[in-house]
Amino acid sequence: MKIAGMLAAAVMVAGLGVGGCEKSRDEMRPDMDTVVSGERGLQSRDLREMTDKMVPELLQIPEITRNQFLITIVMTGVENHTESERGRDMTIFAARLKGLLNKPQNRDRIAFVENNATFRNLQAQELGTPDPFETASRTGQPADAKIKPQYALYGKIYEKREAKTSYYYCEFQLTDLNTSREVWSDSYEVRTLN
Repeated sequence: MKIAGMLAAAVMVAGLGVGGCEKSRDEMRPDMDTVVSGERGLQSRDLREMTDKMVPELLQIPEITRNQFLITIVMTGVENHTESERGRDMTIFAARLKGLLNKPQNRDRIAFVENNATFRNLQAQELGTPDPFETASRTGQPADAKIKPQYALYGKIYEKREAKTSYYYCEFQLTDLNTSREVWSDSYEVRTLN
């Protein structure tokens, strides 16, 4: 009887262990706007708050609202100047900003073009290395007929690390490539636990 009771208890404990390991969908897919304890640095909430704040402001600048033509922008990336996350790829900040700006409702005002290095790499991968003069003679278009961007959109992320916290300063800028004038700039600041 004692052995049977011990076996039943062992099976029950094993069953609880297996059942207790399964996580709910909410645990597996936490809300993107919830700060998760135990995680450090910039989180998804920061990324979403920052880009959600910046997009409407950028779309209201005179260079966009008063321009009767489509403006072309190249996204050149994000410079990582953090102390604790040196070398970390921060491209996701630029990607979300570009994704929000590149929505169908904005396409009559803004067009994005690929940066030169990526464009040349894609061209070489898919077409081989084309001879620009041979292409021009075949198509009747100038040797470098690709659309040239008017503006560059890029970001910089800084961190000031303290004993228990880090202060992050994230800044994005839109620069006129013909005049080098910064036509828009916006920032986002947050302090996090280390």
